[in-house]
Amino acid sequence: MLERLLIVDYDGTVTEDDVLDRVADHFAVHLEEKDGSETLDNSSLTLHDVIKREYAAVRANRSDVIDWVLANACIRKGFHKLVELANAEGWKLIVLSSGFYTLIDPVLSREGLEDVCVIANDVDPDPGGWRVRFLDESLCDICGEACKRRTLLGFEEAREVVYIGDGYSDRCAAETADLVFARSNLALHFARKNIDFELFETFDEIVDQLRC
Repeated sequence: MLERLLIVDYDGTVTEDDVLDRVADHFAVHLEEKDGSETLDNSSLTLHDVIKREYAAVRANRSDVIDWVLANACIRKGFHKLVELANAEGWKLIVLSSGFYTLIDPVLSREGLEDVCVIANDVDPDPGGWRVRFLDESLCDICGEACKRRTLLGFEEAREVVYIGDGYSDRCAAETADLVFARSNLALHFARKNIDFELFETFDEIVDQLRC
């Protein structure tokens, strides 16, 4: 029996900013309409639709984008401590992202965190427009989108699931967790639904609570 499973979102959670959005904003050569997570509630588009649309407008060379990401992506304070705590306690920590492994792995490697387990989508950097490769496009029975909840079902043996996230892509999966640390859009969502959660800004706060 796995004692504790930590599921951690990447963009806007592990990183201070949403790197996936920032790359699209910086490198898209034509993007007539930008659909942010704040508009998805009132849109016929799914999160996958939005990501595909944004990255179809990216024409940049892969190495140029990675260089830009490495120069601009900042890890949120305390994340190293959380990884160290999980390793010391024998907890399983997974970075679960709707973003791209291509953009995540270089940053974690830069930080000496290349051994952290990452489950993410990926992308083919086509010069005619980057093509997204989603890990799973099966629709969730709860939210109707291809969401992160299905991944958590593969860890039903965990005695306690801790979810740490910030955005639209975390909502459905986070609702299955035993303990949720939320900020930004995810915190607003949980507050609107009167679901218990712990507000956080840095991982130092999370480490202090999980040590108790």
